[in-house]
Amino acid sequence: RRTELTPRHSLYFIMQKLLLIAAVAACSAFSPVGSLRPAVAQRAAVSSVRVAETSMELKAQDTWWGDKDYPDSIVLGIGKGVPSIVYSVSSLIALALGSYCVAESNLLNILSGSTVNGFYVVGAVLVPYSWGLHVAAWIQKQNGK
Repeated sequence: RRTELTPRHSLYFIMQKLLLIAAVAACSAFSPVGSLRPAVAQRAAVSSVRVAETSMELKAQDTWWGDKDYPDSIVLGIGKGVPSIVYSVSSLIALALGSYCVAESNLLNILSGSTVNGFYVVGAVLVPYSWGLHVAAWIQKQNGK
């Protein structure tokens, strides 16, 4: 006796095939470069030499600030040139939005599937993020930026 496949079963098989394809694609990301066509492999080798040359020009900078009251702006990475006021305003906005999301999401009470709004929960992450922005503003202010 042959049973018919229901739409749920066919969706299951499709998901299985997609998962298998994703696993094969992930494994192929770790294949050796030698499996590339010669023209592609040659181009990749030339670009890696260029990257190696450029990275040799970069110098490591010391970020130790144990002997001072505050660190240099270099510890902020790509944000080292951002003015203190930008970090301050961003921190206030993130704190206000995050606090609103915490209040609206009712995170301080018992949670259930019907009372949780995902957008509010994600927005609540802005509260600790605002602290990081506040610290960055303080670092820039101490450094006169």
